[in-house]
Amino acid sequence: MTRLWPLVLALALAACAQEKVDTEKPAEEISALEQAAIDAGVIPDVRNVTLSGAFERRSDLGTDRFCAVGNDENGYQIGMIAVFGPGTQCEGLGEAERDGEKVRITLNSKETCSFTARFDGVELELPGELPDGCASYCSRRAGFEGVSFYMIGEGDAVARSTTGRDFENLCPGG
Repeated sequence: MTRLWPLVLALALAACAQEKVDTEKPAEEISALEQAAIDAGVIPDVRNVTLSGAFERRSDLGTDRFCAVGNDENGYQIGMIAVFGPGTQCEGLGEAERDGEKVRITLNSKETCSFTARFDGVELELPGELPDGCASYCSRRAGFEGVSFYMIGEGDAVARSTTGRDFENLCPGG
């Protein structure tokens, strides 16, 4: 039986990879496979988590950060930075509204930049293509396209401690 575990795991992962989330169905509806994973504690139940908190992703180029202060009912004040080396980055402030796994982000500290990201309860993924206004938040040869962040702490207090480069606090208020 011990030799079968890798095969069972591979089959389960293949099933997960093949199952596509229908972005048009309500957030309350999830597949039987997703429910089984939630019940087993393998993945969080996105219906019961908040976007409020601090997110990061580290690389050799620097640390990308995202923070959100607020709640699903009243919306969030957000800030984010993507780092591509010592003097190359994207950084902006704005707001977000969450509907299940969809997060509508609007950066408004420079030109308007609005897009829909995906949040699975652990990772926030930005789309690979963004509107032209999003470039105003970036230095040359940098972009928010395809950037993702992982939750490192929940709640407004931890979000308010998130620092940026141009902004001392990415999420100062709320």
